Amino acid sequence: MSDGGLLQKAIEQQSSSQDESVLVADVEPSDSKAGFLSGPIRSGAGLAVLALVISFVVSRPSIQSDYAFLGLVPILILAISFYLVWNAIGRKQTAAIAVVYLLLAASPYLVMSLSSGEIDISESEISGDSSTIILTIRESGALFGSSFNSADVSITYDGSEVYSDSIAFSINREDGYGKYGEISLAVADWYDGNAVQESKIGDIVQIVGVPYVVTVDVGSSSDSIQLSARHLQRTVEDVKGETSGAMGYGNDCESSKDSCIIGVALKSWSGLDALGDNPPGAMPYADYTVQAKMYYGSSVAISYPLVTVVNGVAEWDSGNGEFGGGSALIGEDGSELPMPGSVDSFELNTKYVPIDDWAVSDFGCYHFTVETTQVSPWSDGSIVSHTSFYEYTEEGDSGTGDDPGEPTSESWTKVTSC
Repeated sequence: MSDGGLLQKAIEQQSSSQDESVLVADVEPSDSKAGFLSGPIRSGAGLAVLALVISFVVSRPSIQSDYAFLGLVPILILAISFYLVWNAIGRKQTAAIAVVYLLLAASPYLVMSLSSGEIDISESEISGDSSTIILTIRESGALFGSSFNSADVSITYDGSEVYSDSIAFSINREDGYGKYGEISLAVADWYDGNAVQESKIGDIVQIVGVPYVVTVDVGSSSDSIQLSARHLQRTVEDVKGETSGAMGYGNDCESSKDSCIIGVALKSWSGLDALGDNPPGAMPYADYTVQAKMYYGSSVAISYPLVTVVNGVAEWDSGNGEFGGGSALIGEDGSELPMPGSVDSFELNTKYVPIDDWAVSDFGCYHFTVETTQVSPWSDGSIVSHTSFYEYTEEGDSGTGDDPGEPTSESWTKVTSC
């Protein structure tokens, strides 16, 4: 009994030990699977993948520019995913998991920035013939550069759109500052008036700007710039004309006069409206024609050849030197257009038209008329003109007794009217 009892106890103890070993072996795989392949972790990983896919869609610049709020959707999904994974592993390794999720959230935007950037209209220039405005456009923020072949361009003037078109464009040039592209805009296609105008408040007149603003849209990026007002002052608003008498002395004069008029020098101004009697403002890029004539009553005393001004260069038929050299540069320093004759005057610092070349040279009142015209789109074709008046007179010794005296001098005087 005793031996049997001891043997029985030993057998029972060994069986119990074997059962425990088997039980441990069964439990360990079950715990591992629950830790790494559990439902919450699988769900969290799936949501992370979904959020990443959505991020690549909503991070596109074209969507961000119009629907920026959609960027919150993948962030919310990633937040739920983070919670599921973090909670499933016993809320351990918080910092490491947070870094991983931050990288997931940022990666689509980082990838997009490598292939797309923001455009910048860095410069606006005028072509050599003043017919075209050239925009220099650079791109920033794109590591590899964008692939686009067109740009949407619009121009507003005084708040209204005057031009809109989609034109070919690419970043295909390079200089010391980097890569860039150019857009050329023909001014005649969208010009609608001068880039300045007068504003009158009570008795105070001031010049205020009416800007041309160009906007360029390339892909999802856009930039605007105000074009130079000087480049876009093309419509003649004011015209003035003036003559100056060329004086002769002694042998230059007939009848032993002390002084006499031997001719007149002519000049005109065409440009922006100026205050008071000031000459019109300079317009170096304007195109127009000027017709100037001096009248005696209704008779033409001097008919100056038609002057054509294009891009600051004035040209006319010189008549083999009868009317100066036939060309002049104007606009950069002012709007004055000299209209020289054939004889130099050091006193007047120009060439004058001698009185012998006048069709009429009687004493009396003369008027000098300047007419400036332009064609579309610079103007509607109306004439802008100015007329000034002059008295050509002689003065002399009043004499004594039966001697009436002799004329001793002549004068050319500006007057308000005839």
